[in-house]
Amino acid sequence: MKKLIAMAAILAAAGVVFANGTKDSANSGGIDWPKKSINLIVPFAAGGNSDVNARTLAKYLTQELKQPVVITNVAGSGGTIGAAQAKDAPNDGYTVLVHQISMHMAQVSGMVNFGYKDFEPVCVFSRASDEVLLINAKQHPDWHTYQDVVNATKKDPGKYRFTANTGASTQWIGIAVQAAGAKFNVVSSGGSGERLQLILGNHVDVTELNYSQVVDYVKNDTLRMIANVSSERSATLKDLPTLRELGVDCGYSYDNTFFMPKGTDKAIVEKFAAACEKVIKTNNSYKADIEKMYQVPTYMNPADTEALYKSQYDALMKIQDQIKAGKK
Repeated sequence: MKKLIAMAAILAAAGVVFANGTKDSANSGGIDWPKKSINLIVPFAAGGNSDVNARTLAKYLTQELKQPVVITNVAGSGGTIGAAQAKDAPNDGYTVLVHQISMHMAQVSGMVNFGYKDFEPVCVFSRASDEVLLINAKQHPDWHTYQDVVNATKKDPGKYRFTANTGASTQWIGIAVQAAGAKFNVVSSGGSGERLQLILGNHVDVTELNYSQVVDYVKNDTLRMIANVSSERSATLKDLPTLRELGVDCGYSYDNTFFMPKGTDKAIVEKFAAACEKVIKTNNSYKADIEKMYQVPTYMNPADTEALYKSQYDALMKIQDQIKAGKK
């Protein structure tokens, strides 16, 4: 338990330290890039948080770079299939990977033998701080709080299903809630798009999704939020307690991040990062779009992005044995 507490504290601190980033002063040097479309690989299914954030920014990057920035969804195995494809792509600047903390989980759990060090970090481009645990309110009308759910699992151990995408961040949540005393049947699931369909179809009992994906279902009382898995309470959901407040040692944010294949020309990395920074910090249309999704416009330059990912990875490595075992 102490190890989980320490990890959560480290990740939370990392989010605070690197949240705003510093100005990237690197000069692109007028490099003649891009000359053609850029393939932006999202290693999750369409409709999820990473996908929607990437699509939103890609629209404006296409305008800024004057070449199409095209989304390609390569879903499967907790994001590892798409990540491997991006890792092995030519390092010519025309392949970009979108990823987040799930990248670490896949490596630390032993699913893959590569991670953030096998890419060139470009920038963090959005932060999703409203990750919530949900139940289907029509399926479980008597469950109103997280403790209601935990009590039900203790009464009937293994009966109620909690989704965990093996090798992704939801696996950590599954480990943490079980360590805190819940008695779920933790089942493997796909990305957030798949998890939404599972909870709507009553195929699982508890799942984790971003608030932006479920706001309409929450408002019409189809789904009910029982906890925020982010590091801190959010301004949007200020009355929803965090898991940490409820005695579960888990708290993080999704820092959606661009990576390029290892060895990509530094000037290309810097030019792409600069284009992202310009859109994120100065484009009011982009800002309006992202805020409609309850996201926080966020930019971190390549150096700060690398430092953030190092801090996250180091924290997770401290509980590698627990992650590999899938339990406390």
